[in-house]
Amino acid sequence: MCGERDQHVRLDEKTDMGHNDGKAMERQFESVDDVLDTISGRVDVEKRFNIQISRTNILERGLLQWQRQKGSSPTATLNVTFFGEAGVDTGALRKEFLTEVVAGIEGRFFEGPQQQRIPRYSLNDLDSDLYRTVGEILAVSLAQGGPAPAFFSPWTYSYLCSGRINQKVLNSDSVADVQLRELIDQVESATEHSIIGLSDEILNCGYTGNVSIPNKDTIVRSIILHAVLRLQPMLEQLREGLQLYGLLSLMSQYPDICQPLFVSGEDVKVNAEFVMTSILPQLSDKGTTRHQVELEMMNFIQDFLYEAEDHGHVDKDGLHPITPATFLQWITGQGHVPLLPSEKKDFAVVIQFNHDCSADFGHHSVCYPVVTACAKTITLPVRHMRPYEKFKNILTEAFQLGQEFSNV
Repeated sequence: MCGERDQHVRLDEKTDMGHNDGKAMERQFESVDDVLDTISGRVDVEKRFNIQISRTNILERGLLQWQRQKGSSPTATLNVTFFGEAGVDTGALRKEFLTEVVAGIEGRFFEGPQQQRIPRYSLNDLDSDLYRTVGEILAVSLAQGGPAPAFFSPWTYSYLCSGRINQKVLNSDSVADVQLRELIDQVESATEHSIIGLSDEILNCGYTGNVSIPNKDTIVRSIILHAVLRLQPMLEQLREGLQLYGLLSLMSQYPDICQPLFVSGEDVKVNAEFVMTSILPQLSDKGTTRHQVELEMMNFIQDFLYEAEDHGHVDKDGLHPITPATFLQWITGQGHVPLLPSEKKDFAVVIQFNHDCSADFGHHSVCYPVVTACAKTITLPVRHMRPYEKFKNILTEAFQLGQEFSNV
């Protein structure tokens, strides 16, 4: 049983596993699919790790509820309930939660250039054990159908795998802290006179030599090392969380194989083409009038998605742009290309067509699509969705008004 998005509205015309030790398996791992198959197979499907949450501030409330679970372990199947919604989680709600939370984690706990993130220095988050929680959530996302956290910088990933600072790390790209980057820039452009004025800041970074122009390179190296070393406690907490399902052990044994899950490589983001190739329309018999109308609807969907990819569709208030990824998330609960081999094989978005909404609801002026996210299905009331401008308006309104799972 699962939930339906709450957008089937009609307007009457009158009203307008605890931590796994990660022992090496006997078989050899050859691909990222082998890793994902292994950790997904270690999920305890007989138990539930329950998260009850509102849609307001999903990240912070999600982290808090995650840490409050004392009677169960995140090695169990994640089961998500949104307050005030009737949807029962058979997969879609879990994926929607993970999609939102992983995106929130990237912005909240990491900094640096896009897809080159390093942990943000925060003693408050460290003292609250939040980086360990973040590691657990990322492991659960990989094992239970959520998105991959492919936003780490290579050196951050390297440290997570090995627990050591590699010499290759010691370059300015390792520094995301704005003040320390400014200090590096000031040192590199300093004169004999101005570098003396930077002495206190330089010495605070652990440099113990002469503050002078000939020692510029050594000073910069000391600042970079200071920036990296102070992140070690955050990185170690992340490593603790990533021990879930033995994931950290697999990362250590097969760093090259696991790297695409954490470091961005080829572009695997959801685009219009991916959504269209995933669509499985349930068409009427060829040659019938209904078949022709349904083909027209498919053309409308294709145009809608490519327009969304180029410009984004927005509501009348200019909020909540629709992209191919958010459109996919609305219908399926996930806004990412499926990772788990078992899900990739059978992934499809089913399009159904309702030609008889008057028989269902009587006389009315407009009704909206029905989304059944767990079944990855959207049903279009075709009588109300022609021509294209009307299709676009109704679909956009349905998306904006129908984010909750309010029907079972």
